[in-house]
Amino acid sequence: MKAWKKILPAVAVLGLVLTACGQKKSDNGDASSSTSTTQTSKMSSSSSSSNDKISNKLGNEKLPQTNGLDSNQSVNAKLDGNKENFTISYLNNGSTYATYTKHSYESNSAAMQQVGYQAASNVSGLPSVNLGYNVIGHSDKGAGQEYIQANFGNWSLLTHGSNFGKTKGAATTKGKTVVNYIQNHNLPVPDGKGSISAEIDGSATITWQMGNDVYSIKANSLTTALEMATSLK
Repeated sequence: MKAWKKILPAVAVLGLVLTACGQKKSDNGDASSSTSTTQTSKMSSSSSSSNDKISNKLGNEKLPQTNGLDSNQSVNAKLDGNKENFTISYLNNGSTYATYTKHSYESNSAAMQQVGYQAASNVSGLPSVNLGYNVIGHSDKGAGQEYIQANFGNWSLLTHGSNFGKTKGAATTKGKTVVNYIQNHNLPVPDGKGSISAEIDGSATITWQMGNDVYSIKANSLTTALEMATSLK
């Protein structure tokens, strides 16, 4: 199994232009169950208020307009940092379920190194997996683990599952979820590269570069990360 570069949390186009996203899917890490459509959740009154306060401090920075949870969930957003470097933590019932970060670096190249982009050459010659919409991923298996990588436009996608138990086939399911979602929803448009990683524990990270800055949304579920990243405004 190839040695994958770890995607840092601080952190169109295959004959088909992938505008970023399709039907929303639930992601519980269980590949044996089919993903289900979920409603887009808007900001609750409390999180909208938090968003307004944060916007006043960060100026023109785009913020998620969806909290990534059901519309009846109360969410509070907490800001740490400034316009150059910040972390916004999203809390439900006192627990952080997602973060949105920005980190500024000295150069474009330094920023690029933090994105975690996976080059298509990493999986050249490995078995192919059809993720839908003409997107072909490649599977790398070993030691009971499976990674599936796909590339589209300036983005790389890396999903992690296993070859047994509840997470058997999860890497493929997660890959299909992302590809399906991005048919009708727009991912951020990076100046350089962007990466999406979906982990075996259900968490996901979406990271992209804008000049010397690297933005990242990390959430405890793939659906939440996709909803928040595609709602930036």
